[in-house]
Amino acid sequence: MSTTTTTENIETVKRLYESFAEGDMEAIRDIMDPDVELHEPKGIAGGGTLHGFDEIVENVLSKLGDDWDDVSVVPERYVADDNTVVVLQTWSGTYSETGKSVEYPGAHVFEFEDGKIVQWRSYADTALFNAALEE
Repeated sequence: MSTTTTTENIETVKRLYESFAEGDMEAIRDIMDPDVELHEPKGIAGGGTLHGFDEIVENVLSKLGDDWDDVSVVPERYVADDNTVVVLQTWSGTYSETGKSVEYPGAHVFEFEDGKIVQWRSYADTALFNAALEE
């Protein structure tokens, strides 16, 4: 049984977004369970389910850093219940290959066990995201 509270889980997610903004991969690694699952929207380029922190870094986080400029994820609201934290956020960035910028509202849902994120589900406007990739 987890001893972390809903408030602690919200604070952990806030630290996660701060660590993303700072590019602090070790801090992000410490927040996530080593076997974390990320569920990206299937309609988005590169979407699907990823297993483990290293796979998430290789297939999502590093590609965002390599292929996109000025990526920003701005949390706007946190909604939590027990071991679930939902973040309503705005995602923006410029795809470096096309120079096209995109901004859309989205949501991240984080599931916790023993103070670590074990599941991360991302909801995004896949049409807007994919449109930035097109010449």
